[in-house]
Amino acid sequence: MKKVFLTEPIHQDGINLLKKEVDVIIGSSTDSETIIREAADCQGIIIRSAKITGEIIKSLPKLKVIAKHGIGVDNIDLIAANELGIMVVNAPEANIHSVAEHALGMILAVTKNFVQLDNETRKGNFYLRNKIIGTEIKGKTVGLVGMGKIGLLLVEKLRGLGVEFIGYDPYVNPDTARKHEIALVETLDELLANSDIITIHTPLTDATSKMIGEKQFNMMKSSAYLINVSRGSIVDEQALYQALKTGQIRGAALDVFEEEPPAKDNPLFTLDNILVSPHNAALTEDALIAMAVHAAQGVLDHINGKRPKYIVNPQIF
Repeated sequence: MKKVFLTEPIHQDGINLLKKEVDVIIGSSTDSETIIREAADCQGIIIRSAKITGEIIKSLPKLKVIAKHGIGVDNIDLIAANELGIMVVNAPEANIHSVAEHALGMILAVTKNFVQLDNETRKGNFYLRNKIIGTEIKGKTVGLVGMGKIGLLLVEKLRGLGVEFIGYDPYVNPDTARKHEIALVETLDELLANSDIITIHTPLTDATSKMIGEKQFNMMKSSAYLINVSRGSIVDEQALYQALKTGQIRGAALDVFEEEPPAKDNPLFTLDNILVSPHNAALTEDALIAMAVHAAQGVLDHINGKRPKYIVNPQIF
């Protein structure tokens, strides 16, 4: 019987789907040596946060397909997979609503100072109601850095608040922007200078790594908020810390970090004008089921000679 290796546990619904057709092996660790040893006889691998390096791919002669339990595949060596004809699949629609909702919640929470107000009210500091002043979202301009599925869903969810949208995405079809009533700008600089709320929805690549740094913060309004539910390394955390500490921008909300898990002494955690969560925007019950099932189905389809619905590297054909 064919075998599929899980670097980390997934929702039972996904496991049950796999077990109808293959043996399922759940890894004991995510280090390279363990994965190579425990996945030696497996035709498929499903990963969450584990890294699948070129060394791992080249050490598994029976491997045919790697599935990402989610969207981003920056933890898979795509070059090695392409060279060896290993299909990579993902679950790009499984968690998009959960992530867009998380971004919406972060926008509301950081602009309204919900966490700080909750903490102070519990301490009996009711008088701070006149000192901790929030921002009204109506009439503000939301700048989208990246206009994929999640960014466009966020637009739908925000529209009822009466905001305007501008977007920067060199790969987007202008018709898509017009359909969603988003004004396209030609440069990231233009978006940063004209946005009240900047929300990031782009994959991590060589081009997007540290794309928001000191220079970019200098372009933003002092009243601006930065939201990142994409990948931590897109934002230079040291530059963000300085921008928040000096009042160069008003606030930020992060679900992702340059280093994960972040160090306990991360200087960002000393600031009141930032909201953080532990990279769990996609981890709702509904999304966890969908990610597990979509990833499992992609693996089964390829193993059984069918074309999976979500293929990351179709060039292997």
